[in-house]
Amino acid sequence: MTMLKSGARASVGKFALGLIAASFAFSANAFEQESDGVYADHIDWGVMMDLSGPASAAQLPWVKGFQAYMRKVNESGGIHGRKINILAEDDRYDASLDRVAYDKLVNQTPVLGISGVGNSSAQVALAPSIRRGKVPIVGTYVTTKPAVEPASPLFYGSFCGFREMAQVGVGFFIDKLKLKAPTVATINLDVASGKEYAGYIDEAVAQRGGTSKSIQIKVAAADATAQVLEIIKMKPDFVAIHGVPTTAILVMRAMQQYGLNIPTFAITYLGTPGVYEALGPKTGSNYYFVSCFTPGGIEETPAIKEMSALADKYGNGALKNDGNYVAGWVVGQLAAESIARAGAAPTRAAMVAAMAKGFEVDTKGVSSQLKYTPDNHLGLVQLRPYNYDYDTKRFKAYGKYGDYQQVAK
Repeated sequence: MTMLKSGARASVGKFALGLIAASFAFSANAFEQESDGVYADHIDWGVMMDLSGPASAAQLPWVKGFQAYMRKVNESGGIHGRKINILAEDDRYDASLDRVAYDKLVNQTPVLGISGVGNSSAQVALAPSIRRGKVPIVGTYVTTKPAVEPASPLFYGSFCGFREMAQVGVGFFIDKLKLKAPTVATINLDVASGKEYAGYIDEAVAQRGGTSKSIQIKVAAADATAQVLEIIKMKPDFVAIHGVPTTAILVMRAMQQYGLNIPTFAITYLGTPGVYEALGPKTGSNYYFVSCFTPGGIEETPAIKEMSALADKYGNGALKNDGNYVAGWVVGQLAAESIARAGAAPTRAAMVAAMAKGFEVDTKGVSSQLKYTPDNHLGLVQLRPYNYDYDTKRFKAYGKYGDYQQVAK
């Protein structure tokens, strides 16, 4: 187990601040619920992510973003007088380790709630246990269909939906390239989310009168030559990529080696400065990604400026333009406000009951609208495409989130 102690804290929104103010009349020392991870001076909160395995290049920045928001919260006094203590479990992208980590955080080192759960296959396998359990999953790094359909009061996603990523990416390229019956190649990991995503690409392409094919790749692959040879046979109009950052680098470099200049878009996780810098301007100019998060430097709203400033302060300056870091920051806000909703005497049951009615989290532009209803726990459904400006070393957004609302539905 990796223990990440957040020494800082974040603004929990007007709703949360109101609850915190009201709690001054209630002594935190008067209430403890150790079996739920609640103590007189702190609350234990779990995170399950890949911190050292094949997906850590994307998932570790997420954890740092989550940790940074909670550090901000703690530096301002915590929530109802309690600091948030993060217990981070490293699953090394191994679904079997997630089962052990989940049981540990539920029973052995109990936590009030859990965030992350970044392995899609593990999330699918754990879905029945989560639905039957008492510990809420609040904010995830990946959101699979079995976890949110039907909605469960124990599970709240908070990452761009795979269906929406597919719909926006396909729609953007079809319109940009003026295609009528597109042929699309999908490179995807052989995991639950990869197969799910490929299915959504098929669906979106078919709706536009086109055809598509899934070409699978291993998460720990060191070469993408076989996949690119399949692409050459297909002669697609554009390519969609699902995977980890190294997946995008391998595929794009292999395409370059074979002289393929095919427009490509990737899922949110692969939209990082590191990927673009590894590709270089020639190849990177043809590479896009779709996201529901706003990397630092694009729109200088007060909330984005604050996130960027604290990233610098906490030693995460190199990550503030990374969508994965931003996603972790957003989930930190979601978790903090959810804890605040549970009141001055928080328990797992109290938090679940408070969230079940539906609620919104105003990230003030750091992401698209984050909204939950009793019947929809996906959270983020508005997205837009991005590309990278090598001169300014910043991302470029194509339009506003609302511009693609009719595409992603």
